[in-house]
Amino acid sequence: MAVALKPLIEIRLPAKPSFTLADFNALPEGPPDYEFDGGKLIAMPRPHPRHQAILRELTAELAVYLRTHRIGTCWPEVDVELSRRRVYVPDLTFLARERRDIYSESRGRIMGAPDLVVDILSPASASRDRIVKFNAYREAGVSWYWLIDSQSLAIEEYALTPQGYLAVTRVGAGEAFRPQLFPELAIDLAALLGEAVEPGEELSEEDAAAE
Repeated sequence: MAVALKPLIEIRLPAKPSFTLADFNALPEGPPDYEFDGGKLIAMPRPHPRHQAILRELTAELAVYLRTHRIGTCWPEVDVELSRRRVYVPDLTFLARERRDIYSESRGRIMGAPDLVVDILSPASASRDRIVKFNAYREAGVSWYWLIDSQSLAIEEYALTPQGYLAVTRVGAGEAFRPQLFPELAIDLAALLGEAVEPGEELSEEDAAAE
């Protein structure tokens, strides 16, 4: 049985037509947590434990890879200021070593477009991730975007081209994901989560929700 999640909530300050970046920066540290998008605060619901399990395993895999290859740094749930009108908090972000200077240590925020953004889709966030954020990351110049379905464990990899994002890879549960950005890395989320399935077979929503 699928688990119902709270929908995303858009909040406006009644006395003002919109928020500014300064208003957003002045908010106290959460929870609750927000993203900033075009003058609006987007309240982020607490993630489901399955979402967090996927993020934990993926972060650990990338951390091991990056300790060996030393090509950059990844962060889970770090603020990314794409512009003065957009501050998002992707599930996972990667910044190449030669671009490390756009990370502000004092603010704990990436100031510009990272090299990779990863979002883990939930029923509550999927449409915004696939449409609003997809287009925002493309406009900002994020080179790689991964979308991971938290229910089926399918992974989609998009590469930025002059024509926009190009879907370059899609794998299902039980298949190894070999991202073009990280040669020699292979990620099998189902195996990492202890949900081994036959190649080509994706987890049903009922099986995923039961985990």
